[in-house]
Amino acid sequence: MTMNAHELAQRYVHALNAIGVIADIDEDNDVVFKMPGVGHFFIGLDADNDPEFMRLVYPNFVGDSDEARMLSLLNKVNGGKKAVKLWMFEREDGFNVSASIESFLAGVNQAPDAALLTSTLERCIASIQSGVAIFMKEMRGLGEVQPN
Repeated sequence: MTMNAHELAQRYVHALNAIGVIADIDEDNDVVFKMPGVGHFFIGLDADNDPEFMRLVYPNFVGDSDEARMLSLLNKVNGGKKAVKLWMFEREDGFNVSASIESFLAGVNQAPDAALLTSTLERCIASIQSGVAIFMKEMRGLGEVQPN
């Protein structure tokens, strides 16, 4: 089943609503939402070229200036957790860390099933929260943390 970008995003919004998360669609037809006590997330979608692919991102949740320390912690979490991957990028005064999960949720050029989205998104969000919690615990053990 082919869907336009807004219809695909709306399917994700409905799946998030089903697990108690209020979500919106932005101007790029990506899905944005806030998890209470956690922060802002977005789901990047490409209905035209890759409707079966989803990228769930928890962006810029912490920053630090020690590249070696950050890489070591990122590798520890990435090597030990299922699905979630933490990554960093350079900014003017150091590095920001984001967490994401990327996945194919349907066959080629197919929109994901609504029921599959609901169960998958809940588990993906929990996986990101778990990876971030481990990362932050390790950061606190090594010194000052600069949450964004």
